[in-house]
Amino acid sequence: MDLQQINIKIFVTEDSRVNYRNFIKVFNKWMEAADQDDYLNYADYSHVAAGPGVLLISKRANYSIDNAQNRHGFLYNRKHRMEGDNREKICQAFIETLKKCRRLEGEEDLAGEVHFKGDEILFMINNRHIAPNTQETFEAIQSDLMPVLQQMYGDSRFTLKRASEDGRERLGIQISAHSNKGISELLANLENS
Repeated sequence: MDLQQINIKIFVTEDSRVNYRNFIKVFNKWMEAADQDDYLNYADYSHVAAGPGVLLISKRANYSIDNAQNRHGFLYNRKHRMEGDNREKICQAFIETLKKCRRLEGEEDLAGEVHFKGDEILFMINNRHIAPNTQETFEAIQSDLMPVLQQMYGDSRFTLKRASEDGRERLGIQISAHSNKGISELLANLENS
């Protein structure tokens, strides 16, 4: 299986205050500071209940402050093909996601009101052709996902389970860790391998 279109959602802490207008300011600032072709635009779906919130569109990936199932989190959605073996692609996706979360935590426009927790993450493959939402696919992906998570969490325990057993939904894997490691520590664990 050649994993592509990897999505990762890292949830905000319970005490976070998500203000979509502030995320629009941040995403506009990111577009202004980036190379001309990196970020294309943003889309404001904040009026949609339990929807995608505010979305930053780039050529390679989309980033959003997502509110699917009424749970805010930062969603990384890789659109284009990634090179390497599955483990390398999963690691690369986590590194990019964690870097963006760390950057958001430090954004002045968010006024220190948004923080991300590393103990609950949703890992998804946004392509039912590559990864149908079945128990067999879930088990097959674990062999590449587990080593990345072991490196990221170190000696902390974690569990994996399918987010939904409905075959009409994309494959989602709920990661629950018994860890209080912050985003920066999880990122450092992955980058210092």
